[in-house]
Amino acid sequence: MRPNSLSRSLRRVVPTTLAALALGAAALPADAVAAGKTQPDLAVDLVMTDVVNPAEGETFSAQIDLRNYGNGDSGPVKVTVAVPAGLRTTTPYAGTGWTCAAASATSYSCAYPALLAGQRSRLNVPFEVAGATPGTTVPITATIAPDKRESNTGNNTGSVTVAIAGTAVIRGIVWHDLDGDGQREEGEPGIGPEGVLRVSLWSPQGQATGGGSATVEPDGTWSITARTEQLYQVRVEATNQYDTTAGNVGDDATDSDLVTAYQWDPTLLAASAEFHAQHGGEYVVDAGLVTRS
Repeated sequence: MRPNSLSRSLRRVVPTTLAALALGAAALPADAVAAGKTQPDLAVDLVMTDVVNPAEGETFSAQIDLRNYGNGDSGPVKVTVAVPAGLRTTTPYAGTGWTCAAASATSYSCAYPALLAGQRSRLNVPFEVAGATPGTTVPITATIAPDKRESNTGNNTGSVTVAIAGTAVIRGIVWHDLDGDGQREEGEPGIGPEGVLRVSLWSPQGQATGGGSATVEPDGTWSITARTEQLYQVRVEATNQYDTTAGNVGDDATDSDLVTAYQWDPTLLAASAEFHAQHGGEYVVDAGLVTRS
């Protein structure tokens, strides 16, 4: 009897055990099943542009850095780059190993053979500004469509916003502050080109386009029509018989806006604080100089 009882017990236990194992496997989360396996983790690491303030009719490039952070190769990589209203596609030139085509008026479709574990690659995609409103920003978005199952899909998209440049007027006067009080008063004359060599716009943004310079008029006035959507600093270069007066003292309408002196010899080089020039704006930067002692 004992062998038969054991046999019946085994017949009852084995199916129950197999069912429990099957149920447990089905209940495991997908990532737990994949634990220990090699998987890619594709990421849009960085999206940037070679010009931060393009203007109507200009072409610029978006540089898209992609990386496989996983421990397995990716298989074929596909990237879609969305083209927003105000920009349009142009002839793509992609990058080493990449092939790109304008899939439509609103996107590029790009492909790469595979990214190995830890490998990086840069994709370059051109855009032309066409109908964007000056002073606005437009987004460029890149998205990876994975070929294989990834360990993380939360980093498959990246974007950057691009400011569309317009124009602004930046103007001022360079005057001789005879009493050195930092305020321009009646009878204090402008300093013309015999004493002021140049007024220029300098930008700390390496990828911004713009700037410009002016020669002052005999009465000390100057004006520059400049590209916008970037930071500027007005710089004044004068003969070394001059020094700067006190800056930002009293009434802003009549004070000096020079706050920094970079050199005194062989010429004086002084500058205003940085400011952000926006489309349609008018910015007044006056410069008071005193006779150098």
